[in-house]
Amino acid sequence: MRIGIIPERLTERLMLGSRRFPRPLFDVMGTMLFSRALMAGVHFGLFDRLRDAPKTPEELAEETGCNRHGLKLLLDALVACDYLERDAGRYRNSRLAARWLLSDSPQSLANFVRYNYDQWEWVSELEQYIEHGEARDIHQKLTERAWRSYMLGVRDLATLSADEVTSRLHFPTPPHRLLDIGAGHCHYSVTLCRRYPTLRATVVDLEPAARIGQELVAQAGLAERFEFRVGNLADTPFGQGYDLALLFNVVHHLDEKTNRDCFARVHTALEPGGQLAVWESFREEREKQEKDQLGSLLGLFFGLVSRREAYEFEQVAGWAREAGFATVRRRRLRTAPFASLLIARKEEARRS
Repeated sequence: MRIGIIPERLTERLMLGSRRFPRPLFDVMGTMLFSRALMAGVHFGLFDRLRDAPKTPEELAEETGCNRHGLKLLLDALVACDYLERDAGRYRNSRLAARWLLSDSPQSLANFVRYNYDQWEWVSELEQYIEHGEARDIHQKLTERAWRSYMLGVRDLATLSADEVTSRLHFPTPPHRLLDIGAGHCHYSVTLCRRYPTLRATVVDLEPAARIGQELVAQAGLAERFEFRVGNLADTPFGQGYDLALLFNVVHHLDEKTNRDCFARVHTALEPGGQLAVWESFREEREKQEKDQLGSLLGLFFGLVSRREAYEFEQVAGWAREAGFATVRRRRLRTAPFASLLIARKEEARRS
């Protein structure tokens, strides 16, 4: 998957292919302003304010307390970016905004957009990281407010694929025990518990994330089926007897040794025939990395925030096999084309 300029006319396609086309100008300034305009729209609640009826710039300026001229420029920019529509001096949400940016939409990404204010700040330290190797180490430095923004933002992403992910996990009999490592928002575990009434979940995560996870699980009415073990995944006991273990969006925050140790401990924690599911934005294999724009950019981001990188699927699959898992499969996700699912199964107990 790539991020880039989209020509709309033949002349623009020809210009884009010309050696004289100043592409860096668009790559830098265009994407920066597009991103920030969308963030500002969510920040000022414009999409929620336009949920029920179109409004004029004057009405929106009064509601938000914003400068009328500045707000009008933002509204026009969001029209040009396809998130708003304008008719007779009034603005309304486009279908794109109504689907993805209303706070009460089932597929809302509004929290994720807000979370990007923190990510914007982190990325401002990129040059320092590259020059001196001083990564952000977000899991050690986040404030309570930033932890909440982080958890709610990544939960938005989880809502996109949770139903598809849970449908890809198959069991010969209904599962009873789930281990969710680095669960944070717990949305995948909540979805699985709703699918399987017999399932109970054990969550292992750092204290700030676990505290927010407990709140979200309580809101879902499932608190009695969840146990939280607070601590670092490298040191906190997992327990044993699980039918399924989840390691979602965690691998890219860990070094290779910690990942290998974690896979081995999960293998021990699972019952014979149990499954490990790993959800990751895997980087393309080395021979394809030159064209893997998104994977390469995510690798750079993970380096900045955790001193790590995006790993290749076969690299992670190798850790699973090394830990003793008998079969390892990859499942692409229609609802998350930037990621895929690794499913590893522990060998069944041999019959005497």
